[in-house]
Amino acid sequence: MLRYSNKLRCVAVVGTIVGSFACGAAFSSFAGEVPKVSVSILPVHSLVESVMEGVGEAELLMDQGSSPHGYSLRPSQVRALNKADLIVWVGEGLETFLEKPLEARKENSKVLELMELKGITLLKNRHSGQWAEEAHDHDEHHDEEHEGHSDHDEHSAHDEKHEDHAQEEDGHEHEDEHVHHEDHEHDHGRFDPHIWLSIENAKVIVSRVGSELVEIDPDNAAVYQSNVEKTLADLDVLKQDLKGQVSGYEKTPYLVFHDAYQYFEKEFSLSAVGSVTIDAERKPGAKRISELRDVIRDRKAECIYQEPQFKPVVVEVLAENLDIKIGELDPLGAKLEAGSQAYKTLMSSLGDNLVSCLTKK
Repeated sequence: MLRYSNKLRCVAVVGTIVGSFACGAAFSSFAGEVPKVSVSILPVHSLVESVMEGVGEAELLMDQGSSPHGYSLRPSQVRALNKADLIVWVGEGLETFLEKPLEARKENSKVLELMELKGITLLKNRHSGQWAEEAHDHDEHHDEEHEGHSDHDEHSAHDEKHEDHAQEEDGHEHEDEHVHHEDHEHDHGRFDPHIWLSIENAKVIVSRVGSELVEIDPDNAAVYQSNVEKTLADLDVLKQDLKGQVSGYEKTPYLVFHDAYQYFEKEFSLSAVGSVTIDAERKPGAKRISELRDVIRDRKAECIYQEPQFKPVVVEVLAENLDIKIGELDPLGAKLEAGSQAYKTLMSSLGDNLVSCLTKK
């Protein structure tokens, strides 16, 4: 009877912050087996860990230092995937290595595809490595749009307006268009999958993961809810810290290695002017290198950022004899220790590394 009465008292306080963690602790020792959760990449794994803290740990599927482009699961990772009660991944636009294993998963596992979540803001893929100079000007009301993204009708009208007014630039669709995902249907190749680099998206992910874990493991509902509330508050603080960190550099032009950072750019109104490569797995040719060197000179770009997952040779060739510095950005946290703090460290490091290279000596 003790477990039953504790559970009733705790369910009554789920959704409140005060006392919820203590209540969860009161009956957690009576709870059944901890949910088995598998997560594709480190940044998302960190967000899931923050929700599971005090209950259990999630399995990280992709080896750190690897790229999801072309990764292959080890047999032990496939076994962990097959035993999972909850599988969290971004979507087939990023982790192509998970498509076949997920098709063969056990029937009673829950798969959470983050690009399908209601409330996630999706940005269209940019099909050119050179981006319009005025692109960041469209972000002046970005936060205002986020504040209303639970309003389905407003955003449906907003998205239709973008569709109606999409313009062609060099044969491609207008590249700063964004969509608040509501209808759970989209072309995976149409949208940029690096959704975790928006803190607002991270908040949506945390909330949904919390809801899924409560459903799977109601005995620990109060703990999950308390962790969600704390993580959301921490993410708000992180966003404010990053705004202060990049303040003064919003109009400073720079190039990234591949187009992985537009969610970060949009959220903080930054001025990336292009990427070294469109496809991270393909080296740019001589013509593209020549075009990018013209972009660097014409736009007076201050820095080119390489990534630890890829060899820096092409960046060094591009920067040769030009007045530009070389920095490093890492969207995945290749050198970070996995855990609930990894996401905060990843995002803070993006701000640190961005600013350190843009700062003039």
